[in-house]
Amino acid sequence: MSILRVIRYSFSFYKSYLLLSLVITTCSLWLFWQYGLSIFFALFWFKIATLALTFYFINSYKSKQYYYYYNLGTSKAWLWGITLSFDFLLFLFLIILTYHLK
Repeated sequence: MSILRVIRYSFSFYKSYLLLSLVITTCSLWLFWQYGLSIFFALFWFKIATLALTFYFINSYKSKQYYYYYNLGTSKAWLWGITLSFDFLLFLFLIILTYHLK
């Protein structure tokens, strides 16, 4: 399977909770902008906790959707690994960018 197809399937899966993730990341960035580096530890664990809650709710709510991705040749672990990693790395990148802009 080509890497572009895997990226496209992963992004398609990521879109199911993209809005929630962006709202959480935006609120975290605003708090980081207001309070600075002193709040980073709390925001870090808040993001980890919200990723875990997102995993739990999406996993139970859209459990039948995994058959679609499985038929395309993508496993559930791969989907979650790629999307959660991308989301967390995006969060860290934006935090670092915010820190340097401030």
